[in-house]
Amino acid sequence: MLKLALILEALLAYIYVSLTNGVFLTYLASLGYGASTMSFIVLISSLPAIIIGYLLFKDPHLLSSSSKANLVIPHAFERLTWLIVPFLTSLPGLIIVYAIKNLFSVLISLQINNIIFSCFDERGIRDVTSKRSSLASLSSILGYFLATVFLSRKEVGFYYCFTYGSLIGLVSTAIISLPKIELPKVLPPSVKAVSRIYSISLFQVLYVASSSLLSILWVAVLIKGLSLESYWVTMIGLIGTTVSVFASLFWGKASFKHYRFSLAFDALTPILILIAYNPLAQLGISAYTSFFSTASGFLGGFLYARYLNELGSIRASSLLMMLGGIGQLVGTLIGSLGREYYLPLAVSVSLLKIITLTIAFLTIPEVAIVPEEAARNYANTLYSVSVLGYKSSLELSKEALMMTLRIMALTFSLLTLYIIYRIVTILLGV
Repeated sequence: MLKLALILEALLAYIYVSLTNGVFLTYLASLGYGASTMSFIVLISSLPAIIIGYLLFKDPHLLSSSSKANLVIPHAFERLTWLIVPFLTSLPGLIIVYAIKNLFSVLISLQINNIIFSCFDERGIRDVTSKRSSLASLSSILGYFLATVFLSRKEVGFYYCFTYGSLIGLVSTAIISLPKIELPKVLPPSVKAVSRIYSISLFQVLYVASSSLLSILWVAVLIKGLSLESYWVTMIGLIGTTVSVFASLFWGKASFKHYRFSLAFDALTPILILIAYNPLAQLGISAYTSFFSTASGFLGGFLYARYLNELGSIRASSLLMMLGGIGQLVGTLIGSLGREYYLPLAVSVSLLKIITLTIAFLTIPEVAIVPEEAARNYANTLYSVSVLGYKSSLELSKEALMMTLRIMALTFSLLTLYIIYRIVTILLGV
């Protein structure tokens, strides 16, 4: 019953997401707000995930995971928040409402991930995750089709999108509230296999960052490089989403050794986008990258499922959310700096893909192209070097701060002496 509810929840939830979050930036554009404002809102939307994820990773006891209310209440309030949006036009009001919505989204993601990691074994986690992803892609197609129909009615279309989207979302809330949710109350284990978890986490951040940056690059190539109409961007997204319906089911059952191929082929995507001058070839690349990137996106979560005994369900959930937020933040920041020039964007994406692929092939035993023992050694080395670099940077920053304070103190002392000297000379008439 729980597995079925989680899967059906994703089916309805992503129709809701397409009708609300999916048209939010378009709504901002219709109100006259520019790209810089939209970029700012996207950037701040990643902060709640980073902050809450970090706090829960440090102290898993902050999440009371045994109560169904902790899932259902934010689930419902997130949907209700969108009913306010079509009545708002001021930027501060929209930012506040969107920030509240993102806070609820973070709490929902945490609870759902924690339920999946707590209630299923590794095979069950892969099955639920792949089916949720598949149905999410399918419902996204329906959601964006409905959004297109509604928005054809111009301004009133946004009212329909946010209202009907919210109502559909509340139906998904009703579905997830039906099954009995009983999570085992276990003490969070002390983190073990730190070097392996560090390698997976680093891979996850870089992969999300590269994916976020790739979407910005692709739009720049289509619009600025190939001078295509905007509807080509929509067609690229539609084909990619359609392929991911089947790719999710395929990669959900594939063994990790096959993920090596997905990582390698996925890393070629930026090059293919740049060399394909035919618009139809771009559509083919969309199907290609959607199939292989689905597996790459699954890899981090599936590996956390394998290491649940060393990590714990709450830490695994918070890590997935926090690293996703960091990756989105990094990718969006780089993209905002090079938005007007797609060649630097292509170089940045390619470098991120190469580094991500190198980390996976050398330090993650499940997909490494080197022997397992060598991969573990490389993972330990990467972790040790990173920790050493962090400590060195921290020490240098501390020394630089102390030096700055000493210089400021010396400057203040000399200035005080000079003032005293001037006062004395004036009083003495010298």
